[in-house]
Amino acid sequence: MRRQPLNQEPKTQRGGRAFTLPEVLAAAAILALAVAAIAQAISAGQKTTYLALDELRAHALAEALIEEALSKPYADPEGETIIGPDTGELSRAAFDNCDDYHGYTEAAGAITDAQGVAYPESYQVYGRTVSITSDTQSVAGFSQDMDGMVIAVTITGPRGQTWQFTRFVAELSDSDGS
Repeated sequence: MRRQPLNQEPKTQRGGRAFTLPEVLAAAAILALAVAAIAQAISAGQKTTYLALDELRAHALAEALIEEALSKPYADPEGETIIGPDTGELSRAAFDNCDDYHGYTEAAGAITDAQGVAYPESYQVYGRTVSITSDTQSVAGFSQDMDGMVIAVTITGPRGQTWQFTRFVAELSDSDGS
């Protein structure tokens, strides 16, 4: 076996080619662009997810309040015909018919259910307001227009967005079982 002198470097095979500085810089730039594009896509997806979650929660809050109002009789038991709470109906617990919810508002941080129990913290960033108006609408399956009211619940979201959910409630005559 032949020994190589100490002051000489081992012989390498020639023909292999190393990357040049411009090639390395170009590859780094392409990699940086790819990472930025992926990060932007992830960020856009996250934003869409948050917006969808906000809308889902807004819908749940509005639907719960509409259903609560609909659980009350259409006509006021005391015979009042003015939309809104009657004299003495100062709180939600005192509302005795669905139009009493007109003007009802819950600020962010004060969202409760029908029994006054606070919603979870994730819902406390929303606010909600109810508006009720008299209306006449054509309802599919009926031969004539129907008198009633529109219950509109507006939800204000944590990023300033708003959603409005409405429901038409037909007034049924006494012969219809109301």
